[in-house]
Amino acid sequence: MSTTGLNSKAGLETFDDINIEYEKAYENNPFKKACVAKAISMIPSGSRVLDIGCGTGIPVSEMLSKAGLEVVGFDISPKMVELAKNRVKGTFSVSDMVEFQFQGTFAGAFMIFAHLQMSYAAVHATVYKYVNALEPGGIFVIGQTPSDTYVKDESVYDETRTYVEDFNIPFMGEALPTFAMSEEGQKKFLSSMGLEIVSETVDVFQPDNPKCDPEVQQYIIARRPIEGSISKPQPLPK
Repeated sequence: MSTTGLNSKAGLETFDDINIEYEKAYENNPFKKACVAKAISMIPSGSRVLDIGCGTGIPVSEMLSKAGLEVVGFDISPKMVELAKNRVKGTFSVSDMVEFQFQGTFAGAFMIFAHLQMSYAAVHATVYKYVNALEPGGIFVIGQTPSDTYVKDESVYDETRTYVEDFNIPFMGEALPTFAMSEEGQKKFLSSMGLEIVSETVDVFQPDNPKCDPEVQQYIIARRPIEGSISKPQPLPK
């Protein structure tokens, strides 16, 4: 599956087909939940937050909503969005990451395992867009499977060894053409924008599904500075 250009709809069929199965496999992830709980502790009660690629709303949007935050979420999968609307308090809509339209700012933006089948150009544009939408001092939370675990061939990476595109990584029992950054690449990417990394965890999670192998997962919480503008992330897309 090609993810060249600004294609941010590449995972539509994948996630529309596996909605509840995916939710059940990944819902009880203690590392994800701990990261979201820590992020919630940094956000003033009642603040407006964005769940980018919200899926079924479980567990991220649900945790945010139960914490008294005003949740705005969107996903490319209509089936997942319908599940979120029916079970989580918030405003949910169907959209892709690049084209999603919003007004105002957010105290937090969460992009947790939502960019697996995007191109680097799309990820670059998306992250820059939503970090710019953060209030001063707002936080950006991102989760991914770092490429280091699966990609040993240096020639597959971009010239800065930040990311790989369309590399087959196991997902729900099948090889999925995936975008991933290296552990250090992810941190440098966020820091290059002027964000302060305030938390990082890397752990191994076993999804609750016999088709799934254990996964190395990286979660980062980064804060937008109180003053100053945000720079475009580095490296720039080719």
